[in-house]
Amino acid sequence: MLPEGRIMANHDFFDSELFQELVSDLHEEARFTATYRVEAEDFTEAKERAKEIAYEQTVECPQELIAGTWIESRVIGHVEDIKKAAPGVWYVYISYLPEAVESDFTELLNMLFGNISLLPGIRLMSFDLPEAFLSTFNGPKLGQGGIRELCGVESGPILMSAVKPLGRSSEELAAMVSAFALGGCPIIKDDHSLFDQKWAPFEERVRLCADACAEANEKTGGSSIFVANCTGDGLAFLDRAYKAQELGAGGIMAAPGLLGFSLIKQLADAPDFQLPIFLHPCFTGSITMHEDSGISPFCWYGQICRLAGADAVIFTSFGGRFTHSEQDCALIAESLNLPMGQLRSPFPVPSGGMKRQLFRRMHRVYGDGTIFLVGGALQTEGPDLTENTKIFLQSLREA
Repeated sequence: MLPEGRIMANHDFFDSELFQELVSDLHEEARFTATYRVEAEDFTEAKERAKEIAYEQTVECPQELIAGTWIESRVIGHVEDIKKAAPGVWYVYISYLPEAVESDFTELLNMLFGNISLLPGIRLMSFDLPEAFLSTFNGPKLGQGGIRELCGVESGPILMSAVKPLGRSSEELAAMVSAFALGGCPIIKDDHSLFDQKWAPFEERVRLCADACAEANEKTGGSSIFVANCTGDGLAFLDRAYKAQELGAGGIMAAPGLLGFSLIKQLADAPDFQLPIFLHPCFTGSITMHEDSGISPFCWYGQICRLAGADAVIFTSFGGRFTHSEQDCALIAESLNLPMGQLRSPFPVPSGGMKRQLFRRMHRVYGDGTIFLVGGALQTEGPDLTENTKIFLQSLREA
């Protein structure tokens, strides 16, 4: 328990003995577990809120309807523990029956944070799955090792940039890809706003950009890859992902906040799809930014994205134009590398207004196993994008 008067912030929770204790306890159980941050005035209210979560997330019915049945003893969530974190703040530890989910990833997310996401003062902090349950998920197909092999960077942090802004033609964007690749940028991606606009139609843009990347590689002997944004309406996402693979892209990007996770997992699991999947954080701010509601960045970007099959997870870093703290960012990166059964580790990809002057500090926080995504700053360094790329690569080596 924390000293009276001290509030445990989200990042404090993951460093606490409580978190380590809960994770350790889980591995002795057959059920899977979730930890929630709950606002309550006292233990009695915290206990009532914990019971509310356990019922709402499973049977969603009055207790008298299941009294004395196996559903009451097994199917409903079990409140395993309640611990005070600070005045008015509690951590609630609830276990669930794996058979209630089977191998359905969408139902897993629903059980972890479905109806209770509609209630104030409840935040999903983390979850943990027993080995037998975890083994039903494939996770990332390539992970860090596969991406390193594709882009030819055996060790150390990797530079990534983006073609932008929205409104440029396919030819103009392809010229940018060529310039970045000639400068040695290992990974070049579409901006997240590039979908299928008339001035840069999806298939035309991807074909020209992938060809430009391949031609630059022939000149330099490099292995730069182009990552196509494939986010779209429903099954159009899958169509675009396979088309990007056919057109020579080296990876694809999707925004789960817009698209949902189920199609991403379906693509990651598909044996005939071989490209790395990069996930973008747009539309997730209200989910992850508030300490008293939503889902912790550790859980959303680290655990859920990895379980869905992300090979690299883009998130907004400290030092840029967004507001994740340095501690939260470090936890996201750490969560992507924590042991999770046999699942490969995705790359953390800090982004959002990154400048080369931040590289030393970023490297201290994130380490070598990181992709550094720099967009506008690389374009505004000078008039020559190829030379700008070389400058940023040198800054990264120095960092």
